[in-house]
Parts: sequence; C-alpha cells; structure tokens
Amino acid sequence: MNDKVNKKLLAASGITAVVFAAAVLLLGMFELIVSGFSGSIGFLDAGKRWSAGGDRFAVITLYTEEGAALSKDQVESWIRNMDAALLESSVSPNENARSWAYTYAAEETMTVAGPKDDQSAEVIAAGGDFFVFHPQEFVCGAAFLNDASNPNGVVIDEDLAWKIFGATNIVGMEMSVDGIPFVVTGVSRRASEHGVYAYTYGERPRMYMSYAGYIKLRGDGNHITMFETALPNAVKGFANNIFRGAVTANEDTMTVTEATERFSILNRFHNMKILKYSWIRENKIEYPYWENEAKVADYRCAVLMIFEVALAALAVGAMLLSFILLRISGYTVTDSVKNLYGKYEKNRAEREKPKRKKRSVPPNNPK
Repeated sequence: MNDKVNKKLLAASGITAVVFAAAVLLLGMFELIVSGFSGSIGFLDAGKRWSAGGDRFAVITLYTEEGAALSKDQVESWIRNMDAALLESSVSPNENARSWAYTYAAEETMTVAGPKDDQSAEVIAAGGDFFVFHPQEFVCGAAFLNDASNPNGVVIDEDLAWKIFGATNIVGMEMSVDGIPFVVTGVSRRASEHGVYAYTYGERPRMYMSYAGYIKLRGDGNHITMFETALPNAVKGFANNIFRGAVTANEDTMTVTEATERFSILNRFHNMKILKYSWIRENKIEYPYWENEAKVADYRCAVLMIFEVALAALAVGAMLLSFILLRISGYTVTDSVKNLYGKYEKNRAEREKPKRKKRSVPPNNPK
C-alpha cells in the first residue's frame, strides 16, 4: 500500500461502506415485507386469474355510500360502455370468452334458517365474476353458477353451516332466507382465523348468493355498493382511462381506486405524507372486509415507508461519505493493483531464481 495513504481515513471509509450495505439490506427486507402485504390481498390478482396468457391487467374498484347505491341497470350500462370502449381500442375478446372481468355486489345482514337453527348472517349478493376476484377455499362443494335463470344457489361459510345445519357436508341441502328456499352449492373456509383478515372478516358468519337471487328476495336491484373490474392494461393508464370514460362516478358519494397501484412506491410515499389523517372518515362508505384488510395493509406500508425513506437517506449519505473519505485518504485502486502486481512479480522472481549448488568439501584423510 502507498505510504502516503491515511489509514485512519481509509478505515472510516470502510465503516461507512458497511453502513451503506446494511441500509440497503434493510431496505430490501422492508420491500419483501411490503410484497408480503400486497400478496395477501387476494382481489389484486384477479387479472392474473382471469388471463390465461399472462397479459397485464389493472384491477379498478368503485365503492359507494349505501344512500347512493347503484341499480343493476346502471351497472350493466357501464359494462356495455366498457365493452364498446375496449372494442374501439382493438381489444377484442378471446374466442368464446370476454376480454375482461367484473363483479358487483350488495352487502346486507339477513336471518337465514336451516333444519337446526336460525342465524343472523352477513350476506354478499354478487353478480358477474365474484369468485374470480374473491376466490374461496371450499370445505366441500363449489361456487354457485351466476345464472339468472337459476338464482337459488348459495355458498355459506363453515361457521354458518355448523350453526344452521350442525355439519359441513351439506351440499345440495336446502335452507331459507325470508321464507324463500335456497340450495347450498358449497361451504367455504375462512382464509385465516388470526390477524387482520380475521378481524375484518368479523365474528358473524357469512353467506354468498347471486344478485339474481337477491332481487328475488328484495324485489328490485337498486342496492349495489361495490363494482370491481379487471381490465387489460398493456400500456400504463389505459385501463383507468377506459374505466373513467365508461363510469359516471359521483366523487361526493363514491370512491374509485386502481387497486393494482396501491402498493407502488409513489402511492406508499403519498400515504406516508398523509398518515396522520388516515383514520379520518371522509365519507359514509361501509367497505367490505377485503377492502378493510387492504386499508390496514396501506397503513402498515405507509409506516414502513417512513423507515424506508430514512434508510434510503442513510444509504445515500453513507455512500457519498465513504467515497469522499476514500478519495482524501490517498488510496486509489490503481495503486493497489500496482502494489499487488509488484508483489506478485517479486514472489514469482524469487521462485524462479536458480538455487545455488553447495560446494562439496573433501573429507579429511588422516596421514
């Protein structure tokens, strides 16, 4: 090493380089945690489940206040508008299939009756591709077919199955809601009994039914408070433009979110800046359990973003300081390479130097 190198400054440069590496490592760990949060939100992957070819999709959701609930006719007009807009943009459906997925739903507490008991349950009445957006793990059976000509199929969770039937192997058995019979097509399992999902899912058992069956109960279809879409998005912003052009949303009573972008760095940074206002209610929307789970994940990621920003600042500062200390220490990579090469050449010369032969000494012969 060059004798002019300041070893103390060089050592300080090495320490700051270690600080830089540690900060980058922690940043990577936090990003993995964020990835875990986003991966736990099932409806964000609706586009992947819908697309067999791995095309890019954007999941866009609309929620509305109960007092401003949508009608089935209104939602179906939006669907037709989006179909037309996609065709105009040369996005044609695959053979015998649609090019995009959607679902709409109403949520209400109802009393359901089985052979064992009556029970109050949270009921989600959904049309379209609900189980594409919110897939269920089935204890037995399967999802009902969303067919207006056969609206009497329902899915109940295992809690409700035990309470009104006393069993879970009940596919094909009959239950009633407001005196109207429905047939169980499947029994679903909670995704988790612990953590945020369990809290947002709630303690009350749940039932899923077709929106056609809900209309049969209520007599009209004017109760929709949620509309979700998974639209092709080969170019950033394309899906959002299609949605905004087809849907008339009242900003005072509705909220629209491009769900696939909610865990991006820019969105997390925005959430971090407004973190202290995050628990203020700006509307009267009652979000479903999956959106409440996502909102908790938004909050946690915003908190993590505070540490990520601090770590990023530390990493940049440590990298610059390490570079500056290295330069003023007098150390250069070129000199180091030259020194190493010189040592190598010296050692090689020593190894190749011919060994001296020892001079033989004649023995002393006694006279």
